[in-house]
Amino acid sequence: MAYHHQKSLLDTLYCSEEHWIGEGEFDQAEEEYGNSNSNSSSTLVNNSPESSPHLLLESDMFWDEQELASLLEKEQHNPLSTCCLQSNPALEGARIEAVEWILKVNAHYSFSALTAVLAVNYFDRFLFSFRFQNDIKPWMTRLAAVACLSLAAKVDETHVPFLIDLQQVEESRYLFEAKTIKKMEILILSTLGWKMNPPTSLSFLDYFTRRLGLKDHLFWEFLTKSEGVLLSLIGDSRFMSYLPSVLATATMMQVLKSVEPSLEAEYKSQLFGILRIDKVD
Repeated sequence: MAYHHQKSLLDTLYCSEEHWIGEGEFDQAEEEYGNSNSNSSSTLVNNSPESSPHLLLESDMFWDEQELASLLEKEQHNPLSTCCLQSNPALEGARIEAVEWILKVNAHYSFSALTAVLAVNYFDRFLFSFRFQNDIKPWMTRLAAVACLSLAAKVDETHVPFLIDLQQVEESRYLFEAKTIKKMEILILSTLGWKMNPPTSLSFLDYFTRRLGLKDHLFWEFLTKSEGVLLSLIGDSRFMSYLPSVLATATMMQVLKSVEPSLEAEYKSQLFGILRIDKVD
């Protein structure tokens, strides 16, 4: 998309602060994206093996070298850079606010860690693909955050709240009509090329855990603590430029110290073997 075309689409989603956002202003976005996606469903089908990390069956306790190779190859397709944030404090502040909102709503509805990670992934990829950084407005990032969380919930959750309820977890200056959010969802889907199941740090954590053979209480303790570490880092833009595999490996090494200190050296040795590296810089 060209920059001016993208910006005009965002302008059609403009909302006034402290007002309910009606549907009359959005005919252009509906015409642009509604027709081109008329054969697509607005509800995403969840077919990712990563989508239910807590439902670990005995048949899932396997590993395949090709699985890791595939994850490593796919994570190269959506690199993120912090260069735009470093030169634009307003944009960095908008991202911090958006991610904080996503995490609060995610916790309020007891959504999975994967839902939060996917929502932030969508938001970051959209934010830097769309290139409206020089004319950022608070309503733009909030609408994008709402749409990204809605899309992530459709991917990973079995029960998704109404869009109006999703917005009212905490007091906000902005309320967007459901039709407006759905149009933003289509804009995000189109911008991201409908690639809504990217490899995340949780993908690699799941793979590493199965390879190491962690089971029962150790598996759940490790997974829970690892998710907590990743969610605590997700709002810090300094970690955006690291690939998911790097964050997963660093997280795993840190969590192993507290989960199974007596076997830390052994597990680290196995992890390095899986990654085919001699040491970590």
